[in-house]
Amino acid sequence: MKYRTDRIMAPPIPKLIEAAKRYVSSPEFLNLGPGIPGHIPPTDSLKAFGNTLLHPATHRYTFEQGNLELREELAIYLRQNWNVQVDPENEISITAGANAAFAGAIFTVLSPGEKVVIPSPFYFNSVMAVRLAGGEAAEIPVGSDFQVCYDQIESAVDKNTRAIFINTPNNPTGAVYSREIVDSLVDLCIDKDLFLISDETYGRLVYEGATHYSPRSRSDAHERIISLGSFSKDFGMSGWRVGYVVGSDEFIQEFMKVQDTVTICAPTPGQMLALDILKHSLDEIQEEIDRLSLLRDLAYLRISEIPALETARTPATFYIFPRVNGCTDSRRLVLDILRETKMLILPGSIFGEAGESHLRISIGPLTPEAVDEAFDRLSAYFRNH
Repeated sequence: MKYRTDRIMAPPIPKLIEAAKRYVSSPEFLNLGPGIPGHIPPTDSLKAFGNTLLHPATHRYTFEQGNLELREELAIYLRQNWNVQVDPENEISITAGANAAFAGAIFTVLSPGEKVVIPSPFYFNSVMAVRLAGGEAAEIPVGSDFQVCYDQIESAVDKNTRAIFINTPNNPTGAVYSREIVDSLVDLCIDKDLFLISDETYGRLVYEGATHYSPRSRSDAHERIISLGSFSKDFGMSGWRVGYVVGSDEFIQEFMKVQDTVTICAPTPGQMLALDILKHSLDEIQEEIDRLSLLRDLAYLRISEIPALETARTPATFYIFPRVNGCTDSRRLVLDILRETKMLILPGSIFGEAGESHLRISIGPLTPEAVDEAFDRLSAYFRNH
């Protein structure tokens, strides 16, 4: 039987989790695969949410575009953090996570046969969505410092190109694209009549003096910029499935056709929790972000002690993306690491062709003790291989 999804790779993480099942019940198992932080939503906001469980509105749809008060608070948040000026009534839609925001944006702007230019490595669900829509993904490898090369992006743009996609701060590399690069891509999109789709899910998870620059802050390009975000990472809300998309009034009107078809609206309980955090618990969120900084310092110190791993230190996220000397099959390598060390790590190859020979190590859900243990095991593994 022929399916339209035949040209899309199967979701890679469930397959790896299946391989890890025999180890999960072991007290020695360490999971360095999932893209989640170690914290849950702030306690006070969870308690406040608990008080709403008996309210009928908690169990009903919101407006398809999302709770208006949440959109208003989000607009304030975006302005205060990244100078993004947005009309909450007409230029924001709340979505079932950033994945739904990206897929919805692709189905809104991309026609079959059109192309999206994507720096590689990239978050694999992005390419899956492009191909599901019948489009083509043009992978452009980043440099050794994981920064985008403008000339290569420009050269990849042709008559079939509809959009350029960037993810900064980046998953899986942790890179933060410079303002100069982002602005040059905005200018290119204006000049070539393209959309710039910008995934800014990790916008608050920046360290070491780095700053996130949102292209949506460019007042001259609002018709061209579609920005995406999520409450999963910084707010500790991955299981609640709440994100958002910001675009022009015209784009949001068209986007809502897709959202109404696929999900109707984002989950109401998650919207209510995100609203309370925005209003009352941002200080607690910052404390958790600061805690991750200490984990990053420890992890980079420990990985520098493993000669087999070449690691470019990047200033954002809770991911480390080392290159493994001599590795040509990162999938096979992570399965071997799993068998010998009882640790699940993601292979770089699932993040695009430029990810091969790398590993993505997520320290987000770990304690300092678990970070030490994880790198003790990795060090022993590579000494023996």
